[in-house]
Amino acid sequence: MNPVNDQDPGTVNKNTAQPLARQMLSNKDTELTPGQHEALLRVLKDTPPLWPELQTADPQNPEQKPEQKQTSPKKQLPKLQRQESAKAKLSRQKLNRHRQIYETEKSIKRALHNRIIAVILFLFLLGAGFFGWYLWRTVIAIFDYELQPVVVLEGWNIDPNDFLAPGMDTENVTVVYRNPVFTPSVGYQNVQLTLTKGWRTVDATASLCILTAINRIDHEFAKPGPELKADDFITNPEAAAEVPFNLSFTKEPLRLEEYPVGEHTLNLALNGKPFEILLSVKDTTPPDATPVDIDILIGENIDPDDFVTDVFDASGFLPVTISFFGEEPDIFGHDQTVAIKVQDHYGNYKIFFSALTIRHNTLPPVIEGTGPIVINVGGVIRYMQGVTAFDDFGRDLTSLVLVDDSGVDPFTVGVYPVRYEVTDHTGNFFEVNEFVHVLDIDMNSVNEEVDSLLLGIIDDDMTQLQKVQAIFTWVRGNITYAPSNNRTETAYEGAYRALRERRGNNYIYYSISELMLTRAGIPNIPINRIEGSSTSHRWNLVNPDDLGWHHFDSYPISLGLGIQMAFFTGSQALDFTGQIANLAGSDIDDYYTYDPSLYPEIVQ
Repeated sequence: MNPVNDQDPGTVNKNTAQPLARQMLSNKDTELTPGQHEALLRVLKDTPPLWPELQTADPQNPEQKPEQKQTSPKKQLPKLQRQESAKAKLSRQKLNRHRQIYETEKSIKRALHNRIIAVILFLFLLGAGFFGWYLWRTVIAIFDYELQPVVVLEGWNIDPNDFLAPGMDTENVTVVYRNPVFTPSVGYQNVQLTLTKGWRTVDATASLCILTAINRIDHEFAKPGPELKADDFITNPEAAAEVPFNLSFTKEPLRLEEYPVGEHTLNLALNGKPFEILLSVKDTTPPDATPVDIDILIGENIDPDDFVTDVFDASGFLPVTISFFGEEPDIFGHDQTVAIKVQDHYGNYKIFFSALTIRHNTLPPVIEGTGPIVINVGGVIRYMQGVTAFDDFGRDLTSLVLVDDSGVDPFTVGVYPVRYEVTDHTGNFFEVNEFVHVLDIDMNSVNEEVDSLLLGIIDDDMTQLQKVQAIFTWVRGNITYAPSNNRTETAYEGAYRALRERRGNNYIYYSISELMLTRAGIPNIPINRIEGSSTSHRWNLVNPDDLGWHHFDSYPISLGLGIQMAFFTGSQALDFTGQIANLAGSDIDDYYTYDPSLYPEIVQ
């Protein structure tokens, strides 16, 4: 077959090229190179030019280009046919290879498709199995749950989930009351519940017990009470007679009598849930005491404590107040009944009644220590010095003594009356009348009188020490002790009184001794007991014959020691002070205590 109809290769048109390309592609014996095969396909798609690509010089070497020789169409036709036959063969081989590649790719795709379907089927079955397990878990397994009875106290919140037994898997399970407006009541009761898990619901009945507890107990302080037990705080234990529950103290309590006054907390737990009970300990018991009848002297001071004894209160470590209830007793009146109030720290009190007997005296009081008072013109009068007063019972009434000195003129020489008055608590009256002597003392006359006395007891042949002893002997033998109600201001006044009255206190003894020692030419100075002592005392220091300073005290001590004190050392004075302090009944422990810095050195 001549596909080109003797036309020139350069003049192959569409009508001849496309049938030829189709013939070459459909001929299995024609072998085509990839380039030829692609060119034939373009011819079929009307893609010129294609002729040079269909020409091959050597069918075994498709890439070799034919030589371009100018030959006539007639001569080239057989050769062209052969070339076209070779090209068709190559094209068929190429097509076969493509067909094989296609079939291989198709087989691979089919196998991959089958595997994908298998995987999808496996995943589907796996999901279906999981879904079935989930349905079993959410629908069928609900029946494995157990319910438990619930025991609570009144007022506690009750959660429906509390009815699920512990230890079970409660995940995704909800429990509600079947009756949405369910209101529990005290005691035992059945509760209708609805349990839901997933798509399934189950109706069930559970037991509920509501107990009532004592929320507060009161106890009297320090009084014995029963042993505290947890079950005693439940008022309706019969409601849970068939329902087990655990009620106990979380902290062991004390005995009731061991709790102090105040509010305390008792800690308990019901089935592990804690709650508290208030323990109020109060002291409402008044203190106790024993009333005592009192017998007093009229006017004697008394205290409320005197009327009661053996006072006892439960709160013994706290103070108890004892006072008069109502009016205080009249200690100046007559026999009477006294009400005593004994009250503890918490305000509890009790009234006790005691008898008060008042003894009245019938004898008048006495005033002691009064006497004539002698002063120099313009001197100070100390009316009460040495004066004391006592009633018939021996009680001191000195503070009640009244002195009437309205007629005394201390600036004018003369004798003036003075009156001392005292009234005891019963009303008994007593008075003493004395005189005040106001003198204009002449010191020269006093000196002359002392010199006259010395001529009779000393002479020029005596040593000074002998003269000291003579003066001491005269004073002690001629002046007697008497408490004085007036202290003289100068030694001359004291000596004057000693010479006139021949009596007086320690200052009178000191004054007459000083004047006689001075007029006899004996060196002497006064010395006083240290300031701040309970009583005052003045005596003399002497230095006869330059023997050194020694103590000289002509005042006769009333304690009966019998010691002559005309001339004694500092150590003897210290020893004498100790003897006086050790005497029974003595309240003087500083008799010869003085300030050494104020005086010359004393022989020890």
